[in-house]
Amino acid sequence: MHLGYLEEGRELASQENDNKARRSFLKKAGAALLVGGVAPSAAFGMSSAKAAEKGFKGTGRMGMSSGEDWIDTFFTGGAEAIVDYYADDFVFEDITLFQAIQDKEELYQAFLPFGKDSPVGIHQFDVIRYDGGMAGDRAAQIRLDTPEGYTPDEWAMWSKDTLMGSDHSYDEWCVMNWVWKAQHNVDFLGLPAKGKTTHTRGITFHCYKDRKVVREYTYWNFRDCAIQLGVMPQPNKFWLKK
Repeated sequence: MHLGYLEEGRELASQENDNKARRSFLKKAGAALLVGGVAPSAAFGMSSAKAAEKGFKGTGRMGMSSGEDWIDTFFTGGAEAIVDYYADDFVFEDITLFQAIQDKEELYQAFLPFGKDSPVGIHQFDVIRYDGGMAGDRAAQIRLDTPEGYTPDEWAMWSKDTLMGSDHSYDEWCVMNWVWKAQHNVDFLGLPAKGKTTHTRGITFHCYKDRKVVREYTYWNFRDCAIQLGVMPQPNKFWLKK
């Protein structure tokens, strides 16, 4: 999703520094991403203190409040705050856009368009569901051979991003389902989005080590956005009973 605003993101780099003081104030003041019109802790029946204890900087098993903390920090802390939730050795991957990042400066630049004061639009992400648990001390199991029907170069092209970070061990995991509401001030991925609002669902899989993200896979439904922007047709659900 971040590459949809690649050029605008580069321009935002200088603006981000000017906005640091304001975002710092907002964070201290307790500004929060709204979930159904209320703060995340209230929406899920948790006190502010309890939510803070279970966030990324808390203790114990991570859960829904960790997901809310991760999403909320995009808005209250900005790009420079959210990158601290990632380990020094990490991989971020947006599968929809063939975007894989393992450098914190690159991650910072990619996250700039989603801050609270970003001129490219207003972006709201709301967690619907959180599934996760402890994993002990694990690392990925990977396929070593090239499947039949692929040349080595073809298989390398389609598997290389997935294999990034396969040696990073993790002790906890989660899957988050979320909704992305975007009010666009500029066009998106070359599509006529300026002045329009789109909604789409997405899913993020996290592997954690010591409460830091070591591997992230994010996938979101581009077709939903394209349908709402009038450039793709509705799916033909031929399997439904009439």
